[in-house]
Amino acid sequence: MPCPVTRECPSGSLPYIIRAGDTLDNIARVYSTTVIDILKANVNLNPYNLNIGQTICIPLPGEKYPSCNTTNYYIASESDTFFTIGKKFGVNAEEIMNANMGVESKNIYEGIILCIPIAPSPVCLFTNTKGNLLTLTDKRTGNEKTFKTTLNSDTLLIPGRIVLTKKRLEGGDVNAPKELLFSPYEFGIRGESKMNNTKGLFIQTDNASMLELFNTCPVGTILEVRDK
Repeated sequence: MPCPVTRECPSGSLPYIIRAGDTLDNIARVYSTTVIDILKANVNLNPYNLNIGQTICIPLPGEKYPSCNTTNYYIASESDTFFTIGKKFGVNAEEIMNANMGVESKNIYEGIILCIPIAPSPVCLFTNTKGNLLTLTDKRTGNEKTFKTTLNSDTLLIPGRIVLTKKRLEGGDVNAPKELLFSPYEFGIRGESKMNNTKGLFIQTDNASMLELFNTCPVGTILEVRDK
């Protein structure tokens, strides 16, 4: 299925879909930015007339290895290089090197955790209100892959669009628990291995699928929940 038409934000910023009760002040506080910087990134945006469902761009701080302020993590495989990783996410190798100071291309090994600069996501996600199926679509090719999933609650998901805003992992092990968290962190995707101190509504899948989703979906990926 084709990815939903949404506003593409420039490199270094994150799309955010306005929800009921949002103000620029609250959004700026969540993303450690300022109202002034949000307004600079969104020409003609009226801060007193935000519309539910409207997409705005949130400027994010630059990544600093190893803290990775944007939490846009990637777990490298043995065959990865800065070039191949950059091609996957639509950023150049130099940008990734700058986001991972101290890591040389020859030192990339399987399991090393890298920070990927923010760029428009090359993929999108779809699920249904039951959360029992998750589809990953590549915007560039239209190719799709479906993952079997379950919902950790009897509560149905609310139809609409949300944005992947944070990636979490526990430890540096490839098999360690991982989570994709969607704005405003009330919902996420995780594998069979659960992270400590995790609360909220989650779509769950097997650990191998979770690793693939974690490495394929950058911060800024849109998840659309549909009735069917």
